[in-house]
Amino acid sequence: MKTKIARRKILKGAAAAASFLIAAPRISRGAASPLKVAKSISDLMAYTPLDVGIAKGFFAKRDIEIESIAFAGSAGMHQAMTAGALDIALGSGSTMVNIVKGEPAICIAQTLGPPVELSIIVPYDSPIEKTDDLKGKTVGVASTGSPTEWVVFELGRLKGWAKGDIKTVGLGGTKAAIAALRTHQVDAVVTDTAVGLTLAPQKAARLIVNCADYVPKFIMHANFASQKAAEEMPAAVKAFCAGWFEAVAFMQKNKEETNRLVMPVTGLSPEVQSQDYDLVVPLLSLTGRFDQTSLAKLARSYVDLKIVDTEPDMSKLYTEKFLAPA
Repeated sequence: MKTKIARRKILKGAAAAASFLIAAPRISRGAASPLKVAKSISDLMAYTPLDVGIAKGFFAKRDIEIESIAFAGSAGMHQAMTAGALDIALGSGSTMVNIVKGEPAICIAQTLGPPVELSIIVPYDSPIEKTDDLKGKTVGVASTGSPTEWVVFELGRLKGWAKGDIKTVGLGGTKAAIAALRTHQVDAVVTDTAVGLTLAPQKAARLIVNCADYVPKFIMHANFASQKAAEEMPAAVKAFCAGWFEAVAFMQKNKEETNRLVMPVTGLSPEVQSQDYDLVVPLLSLTGRFDQTSLAKLARSYVDLKIVDTEPDMSKLYTEKFLAPA
């Protein structure tokens, strides 16, 4: 199936995407600090501060040499982190729970709070017009136990629906979700908002709700450091954070140049890229500091999804010591 949405050109496994080394004032003894930095998804807008930071030299000027790696999903990236193959991982806030399960990592920054990149979309000819119409329906999600499934459960909870009033089914990636939607195998899907924005003009699907509209507090994305990097290269991790947030500040002030830099990464049309920028970039954190209400909601989501039996102590899963002083 050909569609404009087939935009996720994701590198399989741990294939390196690029390596950058630019001369700059040195942190210590004239040697650059190399960091293996991975994205769980190669083309997500929330992860493009890495690409912008590389392109604008924000990491290089801090003497950080970035090896950028893209994975075909969160599972492979966190397996690599567990194996000691990564220094920094850009992933979902929900995967903080992996640390509870023994992943040798620490969350070092909250990068995007509300799940603005997720929306519930329906076939264009669907009779569903509003969220109330989803009661009794089946919604496709990326996988069971994922944030895409939790936002469905949270909608049902907020509506006061009984358990089972809205059902979920794991579909896999974006292509599978679109195929299921086109063939009416499901009534709706939770997917990347940019997918809905691209399908709408084609009269292939309609956006019902952006999930951030009813989940204003969450930790959708976060940056992680391996325990080894955090303990043995603290200056490099701190410099990475500084470069990242300089990139975010640049992006928020320079829409046109940002979109020019990231369109080869996201693969979106200029029109959808502009819309995606307006949704995501203004909400990117400029500090990386963790919101306590969002942490509490994230902890509850783990129980809702039956990942753990009781809410973990979130204070043990993150640190703010690599961030700039408040």
